[in-house]
Amino acid sequence: MYDYNTLKKARPFLNLPTKARTITNQWLTAIKPENNVVINASDAKRLGISDGDKVRVVSKSNPGGYWDLKHGNRKEMVGKAQVIEGMKPGVVGFCLGYGLWASGGNDIMIDGKKIKGDSRRSAGINCNAAMRLDDHVTNTSLYDPVGGSVAFYDTKVRLIKV
Repeated sequence: MYDYNTLKKARPFLNLPTKARTITNQWLTAIKPENNVVINASDAKRLGISDGDKVRVVSKSNPGGYWDLKHGNRKEMVGKAQVIEGMKPGVVGFCLGYGLWASGGNDIMIDGKKIKGDSRRSAGINCNAAMRLDDHVTNTSLYDPVGGSVAFYDTKVRLIKV
């Protein structure tokens, strides 16, 4: 089986378009076990971020940079930076399908019995909790009135080196 670095040399662009099901597919996670926060090289230099550094993603809607899972549980929006020239300056991105918490990555209790989670299933980062919330309907993401979709691509975020 090939590892990610071997494939990256042969094919520098790797598309895993499975979204939430990526992390449960061990064929895909064997190739790319976690995603990254992708940032332009000039932005990274200005922020003092190097390839592989851990960064927290924060926004106006989520200044703490974490998912509130309730009952004292939370999932940090922290991931490894991937510094590239090919990302537009001023824009960051991440591959969906990683950083989940309810896909078998955590221990759960069923009928009083602890079912052990697989930590590989919670690897990486998911930044959806940083999405801009509607200023008037405060618990709902801002949406595009024309297409009716959540405004995934319209949220201003800040990266903080961890």
